Amino acid sequence: MAALPLTRKLAFAAITTLVVFGGVELGLRSAGWPKPTGTFAHNEPFWITDPGLAGESFPHNEERTTFRVSTDENGLRGPVHAVEKPTSAWRLLSMGCSTTFGWGVGDAEAYPAQLEATLRSRGHAAVEVVNGGQPGYTSFQGLWLWDEVLKNYEPDVVLIGFIVQDSRKAAYTDKSQAVLQQDARFLKENLLYRSRIYMGLRAGLGNIQLQAKERPDGGEEGLFRVPPADYAENLRALVAKVQAAGATPVLLGYPLERSGYTAQHRLILQAAAEQLGVPHLDLQPQMERAVNGQQLYFPNDRGHANAAGNALIATWVADFIEAKGLNRAGGGTP
Repeated sequence: MAALPLTRKLAFAAITTLVVFGGVELGLRSAGWPKPTGTFAHNEPFWITDPGLAGESFPHNEERTTFRVSTDENGLRGPVHAVEKPTSAWRLLSMGCSTTFGWGVGDAEAYPAQLEATLRSRGHAAVEVVNGGQPGYTSFQGLWLWDEVLKNYEPDVVLIGFIVQDSRKAAYTDKSQAVLQQDARFLKENLLYRSRIYMGLRAGLGNIQLQAKERPDGGEEGLFRVPPADYAENLRALVAKVQAAGATPVLLGYPLERSGYTAQHRLILQAAAEQLGVPHLDLQPQMERAVNGQQLYFPNDRGHANAAGNALIATWVADFIEAKGLNRAGGGTP
């Protein structure tokens, strides 16, 4: 019997492989794998504060008080600036979670607003500070928000302040939530995640966690919302996107009263800055000294700075901006 030509052998092998993989893929899909085994902190992987708010009352549950919030057309908190940057303006954008957003304080008391006021008081009349903070955000959502909204503000300097929520434990990582909920906004940028076989391989290699596992040492259950490897990857991606837009990125370690659960991610933030050659500012050591003599966080909400705490953070950031000469970066003379 004559041997099959090489091309026919290759075609037969390819068809066999496609049939096998197709069968496995259909089997996994029909079995509904992977399935979520718990609840998510948010109803969807990506969210944003309602746009066009004018002094809307928000509840600060821990303090049993309310605070007023105003937002622009894209859901960014005040100080409200037009999306299109004036030709004479020097624009700074601050990215982060509720700590940047200013949870518990008024619009003018959030640290981005106080940073703008501080820099203007020092003679930088053309400065505009855009508050890109969103409650609950990690660097995972921050990448999406940059592409969808923030890059349109044409910042000259971007403070990348994701650390507080990235370090928190949850039942699922943020990436796993997007995968399990089949969120189209994530999948369009990560087409391979549509394949159950690919997801299975990544899960087997430990590159994606599909549910929380109890730690064998009896410590806190759950997974980092953004695990260390993903955190480093997200920082690299954000820095690249900011630089591609012609802006200067700064990796900012937003301070808590004590570093606590954020300590590991702070080391990654510092290492990423050194590796990428970008400015790095971690305010944690300064804050731990400052809180010994004054009340800078809410009595019942130690995760969020009060008006005085935000003012101090704004002062430190302004000092850093001036010391590094970043107040002369693009966008006209500040």
